[in-house]
Amino acid sequence: MGETAEANERLVCAILAEQVSTLRDRMDASSAFDLLWRTSALLSWLSGLLGDLTRQATHTNPVQERERTEAIAEIAEIRRALDELAFLQAQRQDFAKQIADCVVEALERMAVAEMPAGTSFSSSDLAALYVSDDQRKLHEAVVNRMQS
Repeated sequence: MGETAEANERLVCAILAEQVSTLRDRMDASSAFDLLWRTSALLSWLSGLLGDLTRQATHTNPVQERERTEAIAEIAEIRRALDELAFLQAQRQDFAKQIADCVVEALERMAVAEMPAGTSFSSSDLAALYVSDDQRKLHEAVVNRMQS
């Protein structure tokens, strides 16, 4: 095997290793994602209970009404923040799935050796599998690090 082919294989392996490392770092998001949805559902339930209590009250208490209104407003703000956080978690999950798909595809192609004899899977072959700019940035960072 030539020196160029060896350098290319080291680069492809380094890029795949970096992607798997990034994937590993993002894997804890599923429990946080579940907690976000459960908390949001609980806040909706509490908001409904506060509304029910107010409707069932036989007399209006201005202090309780103000506190109920403030609590409902705070619940709405927390739910908005949780929805935002859930969206960010969904994006993280999507990126982790993109990385996993890419690594699996690259390893399958390398194992099957769909290339003509004497050729190998290159970093540009790997880059052709990417679907996001984040993957391309990760790739470029590894290439730059390996070249310096």
